[in-house]
Amino acid sequence: MRHLLPALIAAVFIAAIIAIDTAKPLGAHPWWSQRTLLLGTPVGLILATLAGLKLRSMPLTIAFALATVLAFALAKYGQTQFAASYAEDRFAGQLWYFGWIATGAAFAATLTAAVQAILRRSTS
Repeated sequence: MRHLLPALIAAVFIAAIIAIDTAKPLGAHPWWSQRTLLLGTPVGLILATLAGLKLRSMPLTIAFALATVLAFALAKYGQTQFAASYAEDRFAGQLWYFGWIATGAAFAATLTAAVQAILRRSTS
C-alpha cells in the first residue's frame, strides 16, 4: 500500500486540476481539455509508480518534469500550426490533441515521483 500512496495523492491533486479545467486557459481545445487529461493521467500514475519501485525518486522527478515541458511544447506547437492552417493541417491537430494527452501523463508522473521523493525523504 505504501507504494500506491504517492499515486493516490497525485491523483487527488490532478482531479482538482481537471475539475477546475486548468488545461483550457493553457491552450487545450475547449471540447476536450478535460478528456485529454483524463486519458493521460492514469498512464502517468502507473508509469511513475512502477518506475519508482526501481529508480531513485529525485532524478525520476526531474526526468518527468522535462517530459512534461516537452509534451506541453509539442501541444502548443500543434495548436499554433493548426490555427495557422485554418484547421486544415490534420497532423498539427493530432500533435495538439496527443500533446495534451502526453502532457497529462507526464504531469501525473512528475507529481507522483515528487510525492515519492518527499515521502522517502520524510521517512529517512
